[in-house]
Amino acid sequence: PYDSFCQVDIGTINADLVVISSTWHDHGHIGASPKAHVYSYPGEYDHNGIKITGIGAKEERGSPTTVFNIRLGNFSVTNFADFHSKEKTQFDHSLSTTQIEVLQSSNIIFARPSIVGNKITDNNIHNESFLEFCNPAIIIPEHYFPKIFIEEKVPQDLRQDFLSPIKVVDEMIESFSEYEVVEVDNFQIAVDDDELGGDSKKVIKFLRLHDQVNYIA
Repeated sequence: PYDSFCQVDIGTINADLVVISSTWHDHGHIGASPKAHVYSYPGEYDHNGIKITGIGAKEERGSPTTVFNIRLGNFSVTNFADFHSKEKTQFDHSLSTTQIEVLQSSNIIFARPSIVGNKITDNNIHNESFLEFCNPAIIIPEHYFPKIFIEEKVPQDLRQDFLSPIKVVDEMIESFSEYEVVEVDNFQIAVDDDELGGDSKKVIKFLRLHDQVNYIA
């Protein structure tokens, strides 16, 4: 969860458990859910029957991040967080057989666009590699603010900084040629077990955030 350093107040979240990939301001705001059990380190955990696997990885700048997989019943959800393809070789060599199997089991993934360089341009070179580790039925792009939120809540003279990441998100989505794009005019969606198997593949793009999320100066 984002904290107020990022000029966003996400309010209070009533959650039983929270996983954070790092303690950076855009990933580790555990105070947003004060009653939750927090998992933040690599390892294998069992939380009341929910299987949680944290796998150590690296961001583009070399700082640590944790790729978390959460398994419950037929659902195997992996958040690749800030894992960057530049660090893929090291990540490959660090994986155990069990961790490889966990990643391969993923049928829903959260994925951040990965581009060469630190600046978003008109000609971005993408190098996402998370699909080399799994074959998910559902991909959910992350690490951006929906356009509706920006237009409704961010001051006009500051909107461009919030809008620019949408460009690389859309570019990434276009590269998933075998996936149907589903735009959801909401911040949540229900997924049934039968959507996790077969040949049907979807990219789900959320167009809204919860109403309690606000921009703060």
